[in-house]
Amino acid sequence: MVTLRKVTLVAVLLASLAVLALAVYLFWDIGSGQHILDDQIGDMELLVGILLASCGLYAIVFALSSYSSAMSFARQADQSIAAIRDQLGAAMSELRILQEEARQVLHRTPQPQNANEPAAQREVQNLDAQVDAIVRQIAKWSSATLDSQAKLELQHYESAAAYLELIGGAQLGASLAGLYRHFAELHAASDKTRQRFYLNRVLSLAPPDSRLASETHYDLAGWFADNRDFSHALGELTLAFQHQSKTLDDRLARDIEEGGRLYQLASTPPFEKALNDLLLNMSIGIG
Repeated sequence: MVTLRKVTLVAVLLASLAVLALAVYLFWDIGSGQHILDDQIGDMELLVGILLASCGLYAIVFALSSYSSAMSFARQADQSIAAIRDQLGAAMSELRILQEEARQVLHRTPQPQNANEPAAQREVQNLDAQVDAIVRQIAKWSSATLDSQAKLELQHYESAAAYLELIGGAQLGASLAGLYRHFAELHAASDKTRQRFYLNRVLSLAPPDSRLASETHYDLAGWFADNRDFSHALGELTLAFQHQSKTLDDRLARDIEEGGRLYQLASTPPFEKALNDLLLNMSIGIG
């Protein structure tokens, strides 16, 4: 592509120089009077010479400025690509380090004080510790304030969590469910598809009758309401309130107010009536 631009530039410049040479030749003829038949022909040659000279100068300036702009853009693009590659390389290096640490944990020699404890249980505890370390690291983050560096670190931790789930399986279910809930919250403002993926992963790992499962069903109800899928939103709310929760009661009271996340659901027939029935059942259950 760069070679093509250079060849094109040379061709345009040569054509422009030819136009200028023709303009000079016409001016020379006008000055010498060799081809002037009358005043009208002389005026016409003068006009054509001026036009040719102007076109030639314009073509030269345009070609040079276009080439300069193209080369400047190419340099900026190369710099941006190099920066992205450096960031991805750093993230992959951190991921490999964490994976190596996880492998070392799996093959760590049992300590004397845990001699009577099954080796598999010790391995699960070590993996739980890895999950807890990730949770502590990302617990202070907010989805609305993630910068580019934090997003790369988040991708790193997501890859590490997938690896821990692969080697730990269902034995890490409770720990990973809590971690995936944090991942869903961090993607809430930027990636709705990834948010829903992690909410579904939480439900696949958390006990169905747990507080975490109820709150996740409520989060999914908000996700469906944001996408105006009120039928599924109402279904998730029903699942969320199968077990009474003061936290969810307070959230629902705020979210169905005007401007709240569930306001459109609460004000759209026939879902409005179904939501009122759900609230009535909740009141009866509390009473």
